[in-house]
Amino acid sequence: MAQDAVSAISKPKAVENDTPFNANETLVSVESPGKRWFMGTVSVVALLVYASYLTYRAAFTINQDAIVFSLLVYFAELHGFVALFLYFHQLWHLRKRTVVPPTSGLKVDVYVTTYNEDVDLLRQTLRAAVAMRYPHETYVLDDGRRAEVRALADEVGCRYLTRPDNKHAKAGNWNNAFKQTTADFIATFDADHVPRADFLDRTLGFFRDPKVAIVQVPQRYHNLDSVQHRVNWKTRRVISEQDTFFNLVMPGKDHWNAAFFCGTGAVLRRKPLEPHGGILTDTITEDLHTSVVLHSEGWKSVYLNETLVTGLAPVDLKSFAIQRLRWSEGNLKAAAFANPVTVAGLALPQRVSYFASLYTWTTGLPKLIYYMAPPWILFTGTFPIAHFDATFVAVYLAFISTLVVSYQIVSRGTGHLLMDELFNMVSFFTSLRAMKRAAFGRGKPGRFVVTSKRGDGTRDLTPVLPHLALLAFSALAVTWSLMGLGFGITDDVRGAGTAIFWTLYNAALMVTVLKMSGRPADTRADCRFRANFAVEARGSWTEAGRLGVTADVSERGCSLLWPEPIEMGRRVDLRVHFGPRAMDWVGDVVGDQGRQADGWYRYGVHFPNLTKTDIDLLNDVAFNLVVPDLLGTLTEPAWLGRQWRRLTLALSRRTRARRQAVRVPMRLRYAGSWHVTTVRDVSATGLQTQSPLSLPLGARVKVTMVAPERTWTVDATVARVDLRASAMGFDTWIMGLRFDREARIEDVESFQRSDAA
Repeated sequence: MAQDAVSAISKPKAVENDTPFNANETLVSVESPGKRWFMGTVSVVALLVYASYLTYRAAFTINQDAIVFSLLVYFAELHGFVALFLYFHQLWHLRKRTVVPPTSGLKVDVYVTTYNEDVDLLRQTLRAAVAMRYPHETYVLDDGRRAEVRALADEVGCRYLTRPDNKHAKAGNWNNAFKQTTADFIATFDADHVPRADFLDRTLGFFRDPKVAIVQVPQRYHNLDSVQHRVNWKTRRVISEQDTFFNLVMPGKDHWNAAFFCGTGAVLRRKPLEPHGGILTDTITEDLHTSVVLHSEGWKSVYLNETLVTGLAPVDLKSFAIQRLRWSEGNLKAAAFANPVTVAGLALPQRVSYFASLYTWTTGLPKLIYYMAPPWILFTGTFPIAHFDATFVAVYLAFISTLVVSYQIVSRGTGHLLMDELFNMVSFFTSLRAMKRAAFGRGKPGRFVVTSKRGDGTRDLTPVLPHLALLAFSALAVTWSLMGLGFGITDDVRGAGTAIFWTLYNAALMVTVLKMSGRPADTRADCRFRANFAVEARGSWTEAGRLGVTADVSERGCSLLWPEPIEMGRRVDLRVHFGPRAMDWVGDVVGDQGRQADGWYRYGVHFPNLTKTDIDLLNDVAFNLVVPDLLGTLTEPAWLGRQWRRLTLALSRRTRARRQAVRVPMRLRYAGSWHVTTVRDVSATGLQTQSPLSLPLGARVKVTMVAPERTWTVDATVARVDLRASAMGFDTWIMGLRFDREARIEDVESFQRSDAA
């Protein structure tokens, strides 16, 4: 449903006519009426089955001999029913927005908030904010009162604002700027969130509806090695812990006019904020709190599900826990100041949608019950089910099967049950802490802690101490139960076996969490972007013109794949081809990972003499070429979706040559000139390349692909050309080339790179 991240940047042409319109007219269903009816039917049936199961449980299976334990487990199941109802309510009608052109001449301010983030990290955000195309004024709001940030603001061309204290943290910082500026519209970004050049062009048009107060876009992240991402490079698929929220829940909320401000990547209208002095400061989640109040006052919100800004996700579990504790505590405490259930002015669907947002953060309690129940059964021999017989097993299997299938269907292939369960395990103790703070710290806004987005090179086991304790308790329980069975103390094999299976399932999640906490410490200050750019040798250190390719790039260097050995410490002269730009840099070989399975030698190369201009160029490359390409290509469906696509192709009798992801360097000759670029994928009939120049359809070219110890040259014809418009001079063209003669399979497969996918 999200717009393809690598689609061409389209700039809606600003209009002079400021005729108001109803923003609801921009809502378009993403599904046909038939599919919506099917989804609704699945939702209703699943809830009826769940309700029937709960009725059966209450009537026949509550264990009177262990009434407290039995009712606790029943409460956890009841909590799940409410959660499922709220989830289905939010996904009842998924809609997307049609972008409308903004009015010309709007007064727009851009706020970039910062406290203690690295200046190098802040630099790219400010440069990108200043470079947004729609006319605006950019402000950096520095709550750290740092001279280097003031100097950076002067350098990049934005204005610097600070204040003498840090009262109300980020919200207070924002409101301090709000009082000193006058623009009618304010775009706001965190220090690590880098906007695209067309951010304002794509969002401002919705404000032609005079009742729209907020336009929010999704929060995507470009550090795909964070703890909340799972990337399968072979299948070209990325899963993020927040996919369901931004791809399903927020579009669903938008249908009910309940999409809310998420703190960054948004534009707000000044007028509705003026009576409040800016955004509200009573809680540490000022974004949701402000949204509830504005909606209750009759204002509208818009959620535009397009990737127009990317940021940094927490890199370790400690940072992740700090962030989630702030979100959880703040959202729960918001009910003390603007309870969506009771506040005047909200429509019923809005109340339900906001209640769902708060209810999500109470999941820790039922999850704790589920994690503690099976080892408790094994230790005590008491069961929460009174009649654990064949009838109950059949009823439960029918219920759980319906639950899983309905969740997958209604989630439209975006829901990931195992991922959800893993992060429920990660966050359950954080959720419990937040619930305790909300219950016993009522009236206090809480303490705002800035989430670290860069690793500090240390391992901290504090976030997983509860998981270690649970794992130890579970292991003792399983041992105790097996000893009881072995020594004949109990003969309840069915009950013990079920509890052991349940315990081991939970233990597997705990072990996975522990593995996440034990990942190698990240000592890099720079984000490393997986990217394949052709690299050409210069100078006399090797054969001039020899080609290699990068495996990743960062602000200070790259991982280089080279066709021959290079000694450690060697200084190499390289020309790196960044699409339409080529840079000549000197690099030092500082790491040697040896020869890879595909024949390439992999080296870590540090660029010691980069200027600030060079580093800016590398960042521009990352955010204009690499990030859009990554987010656009890691979009393959899950296994079931891929099988369905293959079946559809087979039934339609369409054939398509199998493509291999290769990412190898190539030379392309056209009109007497050679150009260096990389191959994206290749089949027996053609290849796809990201070209630095546009060629006409039907143009004749010569292609030479390069791999260790071999090259392959073939004549080809340009069959397809798609512009990938970018910013800052990085326009490229995705070209499909059709070979004049069909290649042998062995010719194609010999160029397969082991890490290309």
